Amino acid sequence: MKWLMGLLLLLFSLLILPRGIVQPPYLEDIAFTLAFGVDLNKENELVFYATSPVFGKEVKEKTERFDVKAKTIRQSRREFDDRSTGVFIGSKLQVLLIGKRLLQDPNWLSLLDVSYRDAKATVNSRIMIVDGPVSEIMHFNPKDKPTTSIYLRSLIDTSNVRGESLKTTLQNLHRQLFDKGITPAIPSIKMGKEVILTGSTLLNRKGTYSASLNSQETTLLQILQGDKSDFYLTLPVMKGKEENAIERNMLSFNAHNVKTKIHTGYSHDKFRFDIHVNMYIELSERLFPFNMKKNSDKLEQMVEKQLKMQLGNFIKKIQKHKIDPIGLGVYARAYQNKHYEQVQDRWGKALGEATINISVDVTTRSMGAVK
Repeated sequence: MKWLMGLLLLLFSLLILPRGIVQPPYLEDIAFTLAFGVDLNKENELVFYATSPVFGKEVKEKTERFDVKAKTIRQSRREFDDRSTGVFIGSKLQVLLIGKRLLQDPNWLSLLDVSYRDAKATVNSRIMIVDGPVSEIMHFNPKDKPTTSIYLRSLIDTSNVRGESLKTTLQNLHRQLFDKGITPAIPSIKMGKEVILTGSTLLNRKGTYSASLNSQETTLLQILQGDKSDFYLTLPVMKGKEENAIERNMLSFNAHNVKTKIHTGYSHDKFRFDIHVNMYIELSERLFPFNMKKNSDKLEQMVEKQLKMQLGNFIKKIQKHKIDPIGLGVYARAYQNKHYEQVQDRWGKALGEATINISVDVTTRSMGAVK
């Protein structure tokens, strides 16, 4: 009887257990692509770059770096596999670098198709525009900094927390490209003695290069977008400019609870946008003599005037290039849909002709620890 029970148990086990058990790959046999770059060389050939961590106690160099020529990203992965001891996997991608020179080609966006089509790929990686050769960034390997992917991701994320940089993922880029009410804005970096965050790159409706923003303009863009509430700004609030190296007309402050309200209208065949920015500020630096106790209202007025002027210049810049990184088209579609539908395919031109009014309201919350 016991042998019969054993036989039945064996048959039952053979029926319910899988016929083949797949051995999971060892960590040493996988090449995780953490940083990936695409650029054009001097011969206008596509060059792809990748970095991958190397696992193993006996390994001295902890990062593999590869440069290959290929026609597509998918084809480049095959080239990487031929050069690596592990199988390349892109699901852990942290940063994607695009050479600024590549942005001149109207077809460059088609290269990203695999990033959205492959279900195993990630769309949360940060995308950055490199002002210069991508190879300089990908081969940058200082001993006092973490690996390229972690370093670049941290550079963007921490700057974004301070309101000094955008944080554009592949998913954000996809939305900005296919939403007719907004145009893409991507953070920019370049290589000096170290990697420097230079501001942002603005693309037009077709996805090609349109204009660049410095760090201050990038902060202004984020204020107008209304996505963040805390920023750090330095402004020249006094008249005149010193002849020596120290400009004593500068004022620095932390802006808190920044709220941006946008009202839309339509008259005389033009869109109208009334943008109101409200903020509380805490002074952190003042390079000129000023009686803060008696003239705090006057100082607030100077900050409001300077901010209004800089925001106005930023608006003129995007209207000149007929682009909309703020997303004013989204407001027009929501509140003036009838008129928006007539110009949605040429929204950049319509925005360039729109009337945009800006008002700023500043309230001083703190003047600092020193009188």
